[in-house]
Amino acid sequence: MSYHVSAQNMVAIPVYVKHNINFRESGSCGRFDVTVGPKQTMGKMVEGVVVTVHMPKVVLNANLIATQGNYTYDPVTKILTWDIGKINPQKLPNLKGMISLQSGAPRPEENPTLNIQLKIQQLAISGLKVNRLDMFGEKYKPFKGVKYITKAGKFQVRT
Repeated sequence: MSYHVSAQNMVAIPVYVKHNINFRESGSCGRFDVTVGPKQTMGKMVEGVVVTVHMPKVVLNANLIATQGNYTYDPVTKILTWDIGKINPQKLPNLKGMISLQSGAPRPEENPTLNIQLKIQQLAISGLKVNRLDMFGEKYKPFKGVKYITKAGKFQVRT
C-alpha cells in the first residue's frame, strides 16, 4: 500500500468552542458558559458530539440550561457530560448556568478541560483521498467507492 498526502492539506479541527468558566473568589458559586459550533466541514453535518468536563473537587452541583441536547452531572465522580448530538449551524448549542461550590473551600487554581468527541460522515479531515485501487486475482470488477468518516478520539480544549 502506498499513499500521498500533500503538504497543503493541513488538518483543521472541525469545531470551535467558546468557553467562559469562572469560579468566584467570594461566595460558593461560579459561572459556566460553553458554546460549540462547526468550523470547516465542507457542508457535512457534525454529529455524535459529546462534551465531557472533569470538574474540580470543590464543585458540588451544576444548574445549567442546554439549548440543544441534554447534560448530566455526577456529583460523586465530578464529571459533567453534555450529549449534543448533531450540531445545528443555524442555532449553535450552548450550555449555560451556575455551578455550586463548597462553602469555605479555596477557589480552584485552574479551570477544567473540555474533552470533545465528534463524528463526520463522508469526510476525511486529513485530506487523505483514494484515487486508485488495484485488485489482482479477482474475477469480478469491484465497485469504485470509498467511505470516509472523521472521528475525534481525544480532542481537548483547555479553558
